[in-house]
Amino acid sequence: MPWIKPAKQSDLKEMAIYSELDQPVPVFNRLIARSPEIFSAFMPLASAVKDGVLNEFETETVVVFVSKLNGCKFCYSSHGSLLKDISGNEGILEDLNQYEDSNSFPTHLKHILTYAEKLVTSPRDLEKEDIQRLMDDGYSEKEVVEINQLISYTSYTNQTSIGLGL
Repeated sequence: MPWIKPAKQSDLKEMAIYSELDQPVPVFNRLIARSPEIFSAFMPLASAVKDGVLNEFETETVVVFVSKLNGCKFCYSSHGSLLKDISGNEGILEDLNQYEDSNSFPTHLKHILTYAEKLVTSPRDLEKEDIQRLMDDGYSEKEVVEINQLISYTSYTNQTSIGLGL
């Protein structure tokens, strides 16, 4: 149970954004809804990040990987279950531990994971070549920005989850 009491489902009905939310509203979102101003700004960002260049499998792979790097057990567990379902591979989380040598991930996704690992664990080590590798895989500058935002957004939500006791 989180350290902050989540907003009640019934309290969310009074928010202008309520009709746009998946029902029932997940506990993570109900925690953020404790601040309606932040919640109203957060939800469009969450939607935009999820609608980026990557497909569902790639997006969930990145989210699970970044959540693992950040030590967010709640996000790793919930998104890890989703990744298993999407991939149809019960061993996908173990494969992610050695993604560079795994056949479960295409080369372009391995490059994204390498970029994510650097951005999360040693951002000062990032170089232009890390971006160029993604562009060599066919991603445009706009798409690289979307990949960057998915990684950064996931780190933000990991810290929110950890910081509020999920």
